Amino acid sequence: MNIVTRPLSDDDLDRVCEIERASFSMPWKREDFAALIRDNNSVYLVIEADGIIAGQAGYTDTLGDAYINNVAIEESYRGNGLGRILMEALIADGLSKGILNYTLEVRVSNTPAIMLYESLGFECAGVRKRFYEQPVEDAYVYWLRK
Repeated sequence: MNIVTRPLSDDDLDRVCEIERASFSMPWKREDFAALIRDNNSVYLVIEADGIIAGQAGYTDTLGDAYINNVAIEESYRGNGLGRILMEALIADGLSKGILNYTLEVRVSNTPAIMLYESLGFECAGVRKRFYEQPVEDAYVYWLRK
């Protein structure tokens, strides 16, 4: 499989929204992703497998810390290491800009994502009660400090 990570572009929005709708109960809208492309404080990447967008992830630089606001891999591509490659690319981008701290929330029931984040060095720093809706669920708050 030929794997490429690259910045999100306007041409990617339909595919990214398709993955988003399949991955989340409250998916972001097309205009949310379009705004990130133009936001100087945000970085949003896609990962391609053999020329097909298989996932996306992004962060927003909030006063020198990266808030990872969205990570999704299409179901048929999960379990192939694409999430790791994408997260590593996202963190490498931040490090190249001097960002040393990364944070995210993850559903307490999302064991595969938790395992990925912990394998990358993220540590659980707490719980946000009832953070998610549809269904209502707590979130773990994770931090990676370089």
